[in-house]
Amino acid sequence: MWVLRPTGLTPRISASKMAEINIELGRIASVNKLSPVMDKITTPTRYVLASGASFGSKGDEQELIRTGVNAVIERNPKIKISAKVSSNHDAILKKDFRAVANAVRELASIKG
Repeated sequence: MWVLRPTGLTPRISASKMAEINIELGRIASVNKLSPVMDKITTPTRYVLASGASFGSKGDEQELIRTGVNAVIERNPKIKISAKVSSNHDAILKKDFRAVANAVRELASIKG
């Protein structure tokens, strides 16, 4: 990883800390834990969802998490999916920045 650091594509933390963070993220990103938090969102919110596999994920783990968003959207009208892009979550800002910009514009156009 240290060779790639100058590119800005890798975190500036140790591999063990990165593993610890990813394990914790897996725990809190579960539908059971994330849904109650998303149900409480009261501000208009737009998602740009990835569709690619995440580095290190197994099978369809990421897609299972993403499908949990659909159930929340049905319950909470403040949340909408602005776009679903072909990138994985690591590359959305790099490869699909236009979709992110469109989501921001969409939110900016909402009155009150």
